[in-house]
Amino acid sequence: MSNTDLDGSQAATLKIFNEARRRAFVQDMLAEAGGRPDSLLSFDEVRRQLHLSEPSQEPVTKEVSLDKIVGSVGRYHDFNRAFLPRAQVDPRRWTRIARLQRQSRLPPIDLFQVGDVYFVRDGHHRVSAARTLKYRTIRAHVVEIPLRVPLDTTCSPDDLIRKAEYADFLEKTSLDRTYPDQRVELTLPGGYASLLQHIEVHQFYMGLRSRRYPNLAEAANNWYRSVYLPVTERIQASGVLANFPGRTEADLYLWISENRARLQMRYGDDTQVSEAVTDFSKEHHVPGVRRAFRRWLYRLFPRLRPYNPKPPPSRR
Repeated sequence: MSNTDLDGSQAATLKIFNEARRRAFVQDMLAEAGGRPDSLLSFDEVRRQLHLSEPSQEPVTKEVSLDKIVGSVGRYHDFNRAFLPRAQVDPRRWTRIARLQRQSRLPPIDLFQVGDVYFVRDGHHRVSAARTLKYRTIRAHVVEIPLRVPLDTTCSPDDLIRKAEYADFLEKTSLDRTYPDQRVELTLPGGYASLLQHIEVHQFYMGLRSRRYPNLAEAANNWYRSVYLPVTERIQASGVLANFPGRTEADLYLWISENRARLQMRYGDDTQVSEAVTDFSKEHHVPGVRRAFRRWLYRLFPRLRPYNPKPPPSRR
């Protein structure tokens, strides 16, 4: 399509499209060079990994923030995360829809809502044109799908691995059924397998103390109430989490749990405490917190404090 064959409005819209496609190319190259995925989330992949149920509600028509539309049903390769058009998008169709968008002559799009984000079922070009034209919202028919783990606009395809582990954890423990406000969110891969091992050990000792062996969900509920919450409440009260940006209370709980047994083997060997805190600080790239964290660890677990008897008062 050449600009000489178009009227002024069509030529202007085609110019907007070409600029949007150039921006998409640059963003894709920068994302690839930086190792940061810039793709839309695939709804089918999210549904598979997060064990989404089939939608049962009727669509609700409402205005949706364009910034919260981060995925697609089937066309996640055609547009980048900002819904800029990639090379395979037909310019004639895009420019025609963009002109209609400006004239407010398009019907609502169709979306799935999952958590705090949306996936396009129908209307990809309309979303792309609206975002390129700097609209803030778009009219949509929305079907909400229940979700057991939090999902927001910061989620990338790589984040789905951790989200899937969290979903599996909740599927096995049913913690979210008994404690809907729970947030056992880990940032480190493989952490939920460790938490499940803790719960299974807790389940074993519950069985020793009871005539009836509890199932995993019962053990998980008891573990959450009697083990996990007391530790995380002390973590919150201490304010120590501020020393570890990007980490969560569950991260810190898991580290404390896995290092506590090692430290208590010698009941407070200062060298072991120091080495463990140093390792933790190095792993999480947080310099200068060893002394403060050690003081906090001693307050949390007094038995770990090394015994340093005071010298007797001098006699004169």
